[in-house]
Amino acid sequence: MAPSIGFVDDSFLNMTRHSLLDLAPAEASAEAPRARLWEAIAQSLREDIVSGRIAPGERLPNETALAQRFGVNRHTLRQAVQALVREGHLRVVHGSGTYVRELVLDYALQRRTRLSENVAQAGERASRELLSHERVPAGAWARPLKVAASSEVEVLHTRASIRGRPVGITTSAYPCPRLAEMAAAFGKTGAITAALRRLGVDDYVRVRSTISTRLPTLAEADALARPVTQPVLVVQYVNADLDGTPVEAGTTLFAADAVQLTVEPDGDLA
Repeated sequence: MAPSIGFVDDSFLNMTRHSLLDLAPAEASAEAPRARLWEAIAQSLREDIVSGRIAPGERLPNETALAQRFGVNRHTLRQAVQALVREGHLRVVHGSGTYVRELVLDYALQRRTRLSENVAQAGERASRELLSHERVPAGAWARPLKVAASSEVEVLHTRASIRGRPVGITTSAYPCPRLAEMAAAFGKTGAITAALRRLGVDDYVRVRSTISTRLPTLAEADALARPVTQPVLVVQYVNADLDGTPVEAGTTLFAADAVQLTVEPDGDLA
């Protein structure tokens, strides 16, 4: 097994949690037109799900209880529930009830490992946000990127979410000066592959993946909106351009309740 080549530091931003749980039904009615009240209800339930207050696999209270909670009739409540079903947050089991959908993705580690493609194959869409970035001496990144320890790298801290719920956080490093503008390129594209292409890396392949598991730090658990007692899957990786020159090295922490890692037998993964 390859030695550790990356790290995740404690600088991740704390999750900001918002909820309509404390909004009284009368206040909700006063602030939202009746025709749009179901949207406010859907938003409240959506935030319950995203924050983990209603856990994956958990059954929602019955229609009567939810209608009483929000002070609406069943028709309005059903509009909200149906919207969350269409979004993929909920699933209806006839004769049993309505449940929060369990999010378990098969994330394939292969020659061309791409978040968007992995997620699309599961019928989902992912978003990735930039939490922070900095320019630092290569240090521990020098070996995987094959650069001098005294050279600089651009380090990005990003978070990937599906259905609004975090599934992974990544710390990745890019060699300077070649990819010194990686943070700016990512800010414009919202995707690593597109950002690399914008900076002249038209294609790249995975040359190494090292998989392990551990408990997260408090900051990492916060960024993933998971309890600190829940293990994370750790993937340390190196990507190179088609000439074999490393362009990215990093570590991704996946929420173990949302991602299942698979290794595709394409013969090219080191």
